Amino acid sequence: MKDPFGSSLFVFSSNVEIRPLQRAFHKTTASYKFLWFLAILDLVKEAPQDAGPLRLSISMICARMVAKSWIPTQRFKLSFGRWDQITVIIEALKNPENDFPFDPRYKESEALNALEGFAQAKPEKFRKIIFSPLARYVPYRFLSVWFPKAVDSFKEAIAFNSKKNPYYFPENDLSFIEISTEWRKFFLENYALLKDFAYWNFADFLQTRNTAVPALIKKFELPDSRISLETQRKFWAPFLTSSRLARDIYGNQLDLNNFALDHFLPWTFVVHNQIWNLTPMDRRLNSSKNDQIPRDTYIRPLALQHKNLVRYHFSKDRKRSEDFFAEYENFLGVEIADFVSASDAQVIELFQEHLDPLQQTALNMGFPLWQ
Repeated sequence: MKDPFGSSLFVFSSNVEIRPLQRAFHKTTASYKFLWFLAILDLVKEAPQDAGPLRLSISMICARMVAKSWIPTQRFKLSFGRWDQITVIIEALKNPENDFPFDPRYKESEALNALEGFAQAKPEKFRKIIFSPLARYVPYRFLSVWFPKAVDSFKEAIAFNSKKNPYYFPENDLSFIEISTEWRKFFLENYALLKDFAYWNFADFLQTRNTAVPALIKKFELPDSRISLETQRKFWAPFLTSSRLARDIYGNQLDLNNFALDHFLPWTFVVHNQIWNLTPMDRRLNSSKNDQIPRDTYIRPLALQHKNLVRYHFSKDRKRSEDFFAEYENFLGVEIADFVSASDAQVIELFQEHLDPLQQTALNMGFPLWQ
């Protein structure tokens, strides 16, 4: 994947050498460099906007690294690699013996609060599980592209301590890093672009470890709010009224005055609201289904329900439904007129052909089967 970020895009001072930054993520074999850099960017942005150098605790950077991995690994089920250090850390935090208040549904800020509380309440365990594995190599290996030669230890690395690097070690130990005034200014002025630069490279790294995962680039952070399904509800409502649908595809009673639109494949897997993946469902059952994957036996009633939905709008308001029809065409690979004229068996086969592999991918990633 070609990197679209060049040094000409950044606002920088002549006292900042940014050219090595473009090589910081080349040949990366673990997630730590991306998370380290993203954690530093956020901490710089959140710090009081005073002039002068900024000192950051390496311990707190490490906590931020783990927090930033929470949404991708726990909510979106992305794999960083079986032996990735972040993967090992999270597996350790899941162990009840380590007394960490583990919750896979934490938002990033909630995970960070839990990790900071863990550092205060269980400092020895925090150091063993999180700090020691990350601080041992990450702080100086990220800087390796600024060093004039390869180094194999932190002791060697501090020989190249320089304020011209993105940060340096003010006490020549692994307690703090310090960011010079010029680099601090550079990070602030280019925060959004640098964040995108890191995520672009992180996505390239993760794609080889999550080859069949849809919408990977959208799975680093949760959006501030989910896009409303009001337009989709308006598409469904007249069909439901006309057909007087009494039950949903799962066999449960359906209240046409108080229904939810269920993402058949969970939103945290597909990260979209496309119409072919939505189906009306009782609100309470929709909440309990959450991020679980329905059995493949439900594809048949889903397909037939959508066939009837499309036929209704094709005959009633074809022009106004074109955007939704395009979603079916793009997913199923057939023109909407052919979809409308297809037999029940053909429509079921189309849905199975396209949904079966997605279901299996989601289950392989760790999304639970809905019982």
